Amino acid sequence: MTNSRRFLLQISLSILFLSLSLSSAHEKPPPPQDTNPPQPSTTTPPNDINYSFSASANYSYNGAFSKVFAFGDSFTDTGNAYLLGGLKSSFMGSLLNAFKSLNSSQLSGNRQCNGRLVVDFLCDSLSIPYLPPYKQSKVNFSNGANFAIAGATSLSSDFFTRTKNNHNNLNLLWKGIPSSFQTQLDWFQKFLQDTECKGKPESACKADMENALFWIGGMGRADYARTFGTGSTFKIPRLKELTVAHISKFLQTLTEKGAKYIVVQGLPPVGCCPLELFLSKASDRDQMGCASTINSIIMAHNELLQKMLVDFQKKHSQCTIVYADYWNAFKTILANHKKYNFVEPFKACCGSGGGPFNFNTNSMCGAFGTSACKDPSRFISWDGIHFTEAMHRQLADLFLNQGFCKPSFDIMIKVKLGLKM
Repeated sequence: MTNSRRFLLQISLSILFLSLSLSSAHEKPPPPQDTNPPQPSTTTPPNDINYSFSASANYSYNGAFSKVFAFGDSFTDTGNAYLLGGLKSSFMGSLLNAFKSLNSSQLSGNRQCNGRLVVDFLCDSLSIPYLPPYKQSKVNFSNGANFAIAGATSLSSDFFTRTKNNHNNLNLLWKGIPSSFQTQLDWFQKFLQDTECKGKPESACKADMENALFWIGGMGRADYARTFGTGSTFKIPRLKELTVAHISKFLQTLTEKGAKYIVVQGLPPVGCCPLELFLSKASDRDQMGCASTINSIIMAHNELLQKMLVDFQKKHSQCTIVYADYWNAFKTILANHKKYNFVEPFKACCGSGGGPFNFNTNSMCGAFGTSACKDPSRFISWDGIHFTEAMHRQLADLFLNQGFCKPSFDIMIKVKLGLKM
């Protein structure tokens, strides 16, 4: 592909991305409905997109990227928080329970899940080894590294100290205030200096980065969790603006280092997790059956994030920026959970208390008296906060193969390989 054709292709992608993001079209009709599924919303959320343009189900990604760099929070972390000693002892029991129940191939590292995460299934699709956590010693980083840290915030730790936004429920999981995403950037730049690009000229290092895939997991969930419901005087709309602005700066730093192919995840409807359902009032429910107030915050975050990505793509036409629509992927699975082999859409597999959520902040997964379900593959939630391997598998399939990215993931692959569109 000539430089002029590649440039025109990138501009076309930017226009496609812009038109899709600002479209008011209804979302793609979901797969055949269950006989009695949770009732989805009758109104179209601002960030619902028509996904009919994608047809990537049978596309092979083997060899498309030989190197991946991942960033994010506990939904992407493969062991950094554990290696940093940032998890409390009770929550460490959750990790032990997870690996006791693991029925897939044994994984290295420590995930807050009973098995593989979306980023692991991404590696499967690319036919590369799972990404080792950056803080793990004596490992092979030849196929990339995972810099994600469970509980990471977009805003600095100082911000939460100054504003006293430090949710007690989050302190059940982590010691003190977790690291910010700036820590992950610092690690990445040190990794380039000491390992990846050691002895290479800057131009060669940047060229290597241009051939890698950068996967940006969820950013912002911990920021909202540490502010929402704490009684803080800091306003959520301002927090949303600051969080998305920090994500933009994060992407800018990566592109300056050579990142050219970037996937950015949105946030899932957090209000559908047992933790938020347990903490919210029974009257605070949306038409998905989830906590309405926190979901409205997440929806607004995703809308602003998509607008930022459109602007960022326009300013960086040499890059391919893909938005992974976590909200609508989750919503599709929830509305059709039986089709996806889930029988418990709102109940934690590992926890205590039974009832509709099997979740209690005073006795969380791993604590004395808690237990894991016999078949985690039938549950969406692993521990009330994080998803099961089965849920991550379905989400990864929707992102990579079913068009729940925009532009679709196969378009990025075709751009990377210089294939005809």
